[in-house]
Amino acid sequence: MLLGFDIGGTKLAVSAGNRAGEIFRRYEAPTGGAAAGREFFVSAGRKLTQEYSSQRLEACGVSAPGPMSSVRGILLNPPNLSADWHQAPVRTWIEQAFGVPVAMENDANAGAVAEWLWGFNKQVDNLVYLTCGTGMGAGLVLNSKLYRGKQDLAGEVGHARLRSDGPVGFYKAGSLEGFTSGTALGNLAALRLKEPHAPSTLDSLPVLSGKVVGVAAIAGDALAQEIVRQSGAYLGEFIGNLIDTLNPERVSLGSLAVRLGSLYIDAVREAAKREALPDAYNNCVIDVAILGPRVQDLAALAIAPGN
Repeated sequence: MLLGFDIGGTKLAVSAGNRAGEIFRRYEAPTGGAAAGREFFVSAGRKLTQEYSSQRLEACGVSAPGPMSSVRGILLNPPNLSADWHQAPVRTWIEQAFGVPVAMENDANAGAVAEWLWGFNKQVDNLVYLTCGTGMGAGLVLNSKLYRGKQDLAGEVGHARLRSDGPVGFYKAGSLEGFTSGTALGNLAALRLKEPHAPSTLDSLPVLSGKVVGVAAIAGDALAQEIVRQSGAYLGEFIGNLIDTLNPERVSLGSLAVRLGSLYIDAVREAAKREALPDAYNNCVIDVAILGPRVQDLAALAIAPGN
């Protein structure tokens, strides 16, 4: 048995599974402070080991938002977590609690490994996974190997600047994360509502989050759909540059694409096609993560030592 620990901007999860990519059971809690997070991880992990006591726990994986250090097993300064998570020695927490080997990767890297390992059975050599969650990060599997860069900072695409100004994401105005993350949908909606627009269900909402914008878009609200397509177009523009730079076979999209489907993905593809070299674009598939909504939980399991 393996345990996977996922740290997200809005939720924490602990999953029990195996090396075939099967999830037995998972527990979830809202993301709060680091102390509460540690307590949840330890208690949920112990509960799972007791429930599946007939199986020996072999290893654990931790999927965490970047920037982080897989070598040191700590978070650095992830923008979508409270400051008490910064420098948190999460890998040590898990090692001390469970006494088995533990690996820790940023969530984008872990998602890329899960897609490559269990989604495509290692049959795709060059794959980019984009988290499309509360934040925006990229995991890169290049020539069938995870690419981390010199300081574990490869794939921190959310920090890249798309425009000279715009919504703030990853500590930077006009960044990819500011325009394309789940958080960005709420920020883009707030800006759009200040402009002339047709009546929208968004007008009456006291809080504009990415979730409520997505729900409104799925329900058919024209303004919400416009915002989703705008965000998707920004992401597609950047993906076009990724395709020209890395020439991947596959770009897999995480949370937002899983929830919003073709409304989002079509806008991404259209913009990427405009930006990328035709041959590179035509030989790259851009689609929702093949693991679908399971990718986040499988990500943490996929990076457990021994896989």
